[in-house]
Amino acid sequence: MVNYYQLFMKSIYLILAMLMACAMGNAQENPLPKIHIRNFTDDLKKTDTTAHAIVLFEHGRTELQYVEGDEQLMIVHVKHVRIKILDKEGFDEANVKLRLYKSGNEEEYIKELKGRTLNYENGQVQETEMKREAVFNEKASQYANELKFTLPNIKENSIIEYSYRLYSPFIRNFRTWYFQSNLPKLHSEYVAVIPATFDYNVSMKGYYGLTEQKDEILREHFLYGGNRQDCSKLIYIMKDIPAFKDEGFMLAPINYISSINFELRSYTRPAGGVTNFAKTWANIDEELMADKDFGGQIKNKGAFKELLPTMVDSATTNLAKAKNIYYYIQDHIAWNEVGGKYAEKGIKKALAEKKGNIADINLALVAAMNAADIEAYPVIFSHRTTGIPGLLYPVLTDFNGVLCMVKIDGKDYLLDASVNMLPFGELSLESINYKGRVIYSKGKSDWVDLVNTTPSKNIYNVLAVLDSTGKITGTLRIQSTGLKALAKRNTIDEYPSLEEYEEKLMENSGNFRIKKSKVDNLNNLEKSLFEELTFEIDLRDNFNDLRYVLNPMIYNRITKNPFTLEQRNYPVDLGAEESELYNFNFTLPNGYVLKDKPKDISMTLPEQAAKYTFKSAIEGNNLMIQQQISMNKAIYTSDEYFFLKELYARIIQQQQKDFQFAKQ
Repeated sequence: MVNYYQLFMKSIYLILAMLMACAMGNAQENPLPKIHIRNFTDDLKKTDTTAHAIVLFEHGRTELQYVEGDEQLMIVHVKHVRIKILDKEGFDEANVKLRLYKSGNEEEYIKELKGRTLNYENGQVQETEMKREAVFNEKASQYANELKFTLPNIKENSIIEYSYRLYSPFIRNFRTWYFQSNLPKLHSEYVAVIPATFDYNVSMKGYYGLTEQKDEILREHFLYGGNRQDCSKLIYIMKDIPAFKDEGFMLAPINYISSINFELRSYTRPAGGVTNFAKTWANIDEELMADKDFGGQIKNKGAFKELLPTMVDSATTNLAKAKNIYYYIQDHIAWNEVGGKYAEKGIKKALAEKKGNIADINLALVAAMNAADIEAYPVIFSHRTTGIPGLLYPVLTDFNGVLCMVKIDGKDYLLDASVNMLPFGELSLESINYKGRVIYSKGKSDWVDLVNTTPSKNIYNVLAVLDSTGKITGTLRIQSTGLKALAKRNTIDEYPSLEEYEEKLMENSGNFRIKKSKVDNLNNLEKSLFEELTFEIDLRDNFNDLRYVLNPMIYNRITKNPFTLEQRNYPVDLGAEESELYNFNFTLPNGYVLKDKPKDISMTLPEQAAKYTFKSAIEGNNLMIQQQISMNKAIYTSDEYFFLKELYARIIQQQQKDFQFAKQ
């Protein structure tokens, strides 16, 4: 006779056992090592004397799970962090921000957020748990939310810990793990658990390599579609990692920080068959051209049927027509400071509202050029601050902007009408980010270098008189081209009027007192920008009846070396070749003779990569000085960094030297 009660109880026990097994499988033990007193007592400043906090240990684990509540496959990322606060300047590390991305109805979220602060006082470790009130969730943009929290009871020598479980529906990008950050780290460990039916591209970035790498097989670990399958458990460890120290003249830090990256190529479906995610450029070209917010905009020549005669005006050559069209779009659609490779409003609406995102503007430019029978194509690119797009595998999400390329008389011109005050054929610094991808309408897309062929240049001409009381009066005329002209035009354009800019300039002129200012070619972008300043300087402290000293660098003297790192493991990227030329002509007071002067100097880096010259001459009462700094490359390698640093150190020394005169 069947005992139904026993069968029922066995079923209950079996279900409970399965639930417990699942709970144990999902539970993540705290991987942080046990706290020791030495964590508080060891002097960790010797690790990095400039550090204000240090990561003692961090551990991340990412795997795929089918989440019942979301009814879909999710990336589940668990992170544990332990940081020691070394001094008061490190207190800000207790304020943590986590970016959570969203797209359409899908978005990332966090569960099991925990945090605590440990302090060592009176021979005891005191623990303070983070309260729920310390956690805030805010909207960062239309594409992301931001979770913020603050660890409590922070003091010098505190140790903070926090952990969380992040759920992401975006399974194509498994999870990037950054071994390096703005803090030095003693131990960073990442575990990736990848099912056998999922194939990811795995790539390392950055200067520092792994300390240790291990892998193992987890048998029947992944349950999906009613079947269990094996997983690869990949363990990556890096120890004693220096902080990433950023400096000027660089692309986005994300290009150089040591990290490991994953991108889904394909996976085998539970019912059979393979889904390929790794697209070819042919796939992406077709996808973009078929999209109504990309290819659909380019084909919309009709939007310019009535406008075209006004845009082209009286131009007869294709180059003149292209310039007129470019400046019309630049003047009539203002950028709303939103990026993107897809139009947000569409050409017609952007023209009507006189505002749009970068794609609205530059896709309109492509369409207008084509409407005028000028060959033009869109160029997708990634902004300078968001990382270089991957060249090995085509990933459409790497690109967050679009430019226009026109072909006229055998020459290619890259255009960006979204940037106010940017001349035809030049790019802003934000767009100069290695390479972009030209999307040809009927051919295979191709890479194009994002470069500025126009050098970035300032020429300073000073004509001044030094009188017997120690006062200098004169005029300074500055000629600017390239990126330097764009920067100056943008500065002036921030003011409601040119008069208000000049007033502010005179208010903030300090010892170099500006009496009058004039700007030429502000809106004539095809010509150099000229700024003329009438000034006076009081040098009475350096002047008496017996002698005086004169430092000729009365304007724009370099006082701080822009290159300060002991070692820089990433290139110096200026965006364009640049130079600064100073011509000084001083009329000196009568009755004094030259006693000492800076020596003429000429310094050149290997292969003429950069050059500095300083020379002077006196004819009667006229002192003439010429100084030139020439950076003859847009990009310098990390091997050239020391030479640049030394060059600027010598320039600063030279600019500190005075001309000394004595009474006859």
